Amino acid sequence: MSNILEKGDIIKKIRDGVDLDEIMSYARNSLYKDGPTDTIVLEILSYIKMFHPDYFKDYENDIVATMGLYFKNPVPESLEGLIFDLYNQHIQEKWGATYTPVQANILQQIQIKKCFSFSAPTSTGKSFVFRHIITSSTKDIAVVVPSRALINEYYDRVSELVNTKEVNVLSFVDQINTKHAKRNVFILTPERARELFKNKQWIDLEYILLDEAQLSDEDSTRGLYFDSIVRRALIAFPNAKFVFAHPFISNPGAQLKKNLIDFDENAGAMQYQQKNVGQIFYVHDGADYFHLGTNKEILGKTKLKANFDPIERILNDGGSVLIYVPKSHILNKSVYRKFAKYISMCPKIQDHDALKMIEDLRKYLGASKGNSNFYSSDMISKLEHGVVTHHGSMPLSARLILEHFTQKGFCRICLATSTLEQGINMPFDAVYIDRFEGSRSLSVKNLIGRAGRSTPQNKFDIGSVVIHDSAKTAFRKVIVKEEPISEVSHLDKKDENIDEKYEEFKKAIKEGTFNDEYNLTEADLEKLKTDQITTCIPELLDMMFDDQNKLIDGDEDIQEVREVFHNLYAIYLGRKLTSAEKAILSHAIKIMLWKVSGRTFRNICQYRYAYAASVNERRKNPDKENSICAKYIAGYDDIPNKKLPQYPLFSTKILAKDVDYDLIIYDTYDYLDKLIGFKLSDIFYAIFCEYYEKSKDERSLKLAKYIKYGTISEDEIWMLRYGFDFEDIEWIKPCVASIDKTEIVFNDKVDSLSEEQLMRIDRFR
Repeated sequence: MSNILEKGDIIKKIRDGVDLDEIMSYARNSLYKDGPTDTIVLEILSYIKMFHPDYFKDYENDIVATMGLYFKNPVPESLEGLIFDLYNQHIQEKWGATYTPVQANILQQIQIKKCFSFSAPTSTGKSFVFRHIITSSTKDIAVVVPSRALINEYYDRVSELVNTKEVNVLSFVDQINTKHAKRNVFILTPERARELFKNKQWIDLEYILLDEAQLSDEDSTRGLYFDSIVRRALIAFPNAKFVFAHPFISNPGAQLKKNLIDFDENAGAMQYQQKNVGQIFYVHDGADYFHLGTNKEILGKTKLKANFDPIERILNDGGSVLIYVPKSHILNKSVYRKFAKYISMCPKIQDHDALKMIEDLRKYLGASKGNSNFYSSDMISKLEHGVVTHHGSMPLSARLILEHFTQKGFCRICLATSTLEQGINMPFDAVYIDRFEGSRSLSVKNLIGRAGRSTPQNKFDIGSVVIHDSAKTAFRKVIVKEEPISEVSHLDKKDENIDEKYEEFKKAIKEGTFNDEYNLTEADLEKLKTDQITTCIPELLDMMFDDQNKLIDGDEDIQEVREVFHNLYAIYLGRKLTSAEKAILSHAIKIMLWKVSGRTFRNICQYRYAYAASVNERRKNPDKENSICAKYIAGYDDIPNKKLPQYPLFSTKILAKDVDYDLIIYDTYDYLDKLIGFKLSDIFYAIFCEYYEKSKDERSLKLAKYIKYGTISEDEIWMLRYGFDFEDIEWIKPCVASIDKTEIVFNDKVDSLSEEQLMRIDRFR
């Protein structure tokens, strides 16, 4: 029996029905002895199910039971099945649910240890473990996730599980709804998690759950911020339990080492390798598809051509496909040409709910309808055919719509970057990896893990993975590669590739000299109180406010205003700005002032497009469209960075009519989210608050609130603190009788709200 693999060409034999009993016996025995840990065994089972479904059906129940997938409720049909059913009963008695053995073991470890770090494949069902913790806890919980997209995912799931009238489920940190809510579940990115420390006096954390914790290994400022959150939380919340969850990494204990946590009876780590889904692997040479097999020496010594196009088959069967591509290929639209064959197979959507989502997205983005010469969006037009675009520069509200669109089954093709690698519950029937040079192997494994839906049905679930021929060799290396993460925290590394300002941040975190109120170092705060700063501010306030102390309109582009903001930022940095940093900062300040003036995201995108695309000039001179070139605007990049090269978002050689509205959308969101929202607003808020404390100039406090909240209305600020955005406030405000920290009291006008609007406020009624 053990020699069955050594004979080779297993895929061909399965296809042709040769030695089928022997091959099945080998796979089942391997499952029984080792569990579902071997990719090759699961691949064999997947091929048998695909080519011989009737034959496979006789063994499916026992295979599901042997894999420990008890939530599918398989009926035992053999001695092995009965043995595993006894284990299932034990788990149900202990945990009150049909968890898999892996899930049960994770829960056991979390129960007995103060710090537990683990890794498991993508489809293991760790989210169910976290949900058990969230529902069984009686105190506050913080869930830290790497992306806003995952916040959306968790928010929806947790809200379904808990009584949201008694539990605040929040994507931010604030003390609200205290009259009704008995505890809080905070779902936060590392950037938002900073607010935990400002509010630690009233937060009673039982657990800090750090999902997709491999973020700590990213060679970026985000990896640094993640490490800083963990290091600070260990000190600020000594009674909390810490859980680190990762996919695939080989040394989950590294999280404990890098955070100086000793391995003892209170701290441990575990690597789980069990999988819930089988997968079939193909290679595509641009014309034909071939069965690949994860190990060419034992699954196929000769190249075996598939007699069908797996992507075409899935689309024809009503399935969905994730196509992983570099972000640059999405931005330059080359993906639409390369995968035109499959995109053409997606008919225009007719479903009413799907069309409403598309229309909501179009309105939010400010995109035009039809074939307008202005504000047209390829992303929207493709979405009308069920083709979704997903990447890190997609606005949060847009991402939320797109993810719901996909989860409702309207997505046929998803063109995505590695943003989908991080745990988002958007499984696909197939994953096509176009290329992954430059991608971390861990990212590739996570994307592969998106292939195949782990359904609750009593069946063995399978998915397909397609690798472009150019990536075939690299892929096989990825499959077998160990995935360790560093045992040294970013806080303890010297990194010459980041601005020295970040070294100041590291020092403050390690020395405990970081100011929680303003999210700045104490050294920065002292700098912001100097005469050099305070002498700039009266001049700025005079320019920002009129004689009635009303804020000027954001459309008034006052060069002197931007210069003062430049000076303030340069003083904060402690050095002069480079020309590239100045260009980025100028555009950021302009966008910030639009936001302060109450402009919506749609408005800001349209303003930027109208300038770059010379809309007014083109409308007046439509016959000259082929001679009017795009105007210069600086594309987003992260600052501070002295080494940053200066570049335009659009080449000035590009015709104005060819300015891409989608690029404007993505670039504007990057400015608002990554630079203004995360960095600049903290700095300028602190500057104007500190100046108010010194001068009592009400204009300074007003400006601080405008920068942080976008409004000075106390009621509107409370609504924002309750988690509503400005679009919501427009229809909520007339319905609010009173609002403060304790509760929202609504008036009779709520009766006129739509069903969708009522759902938005239901948890506070």
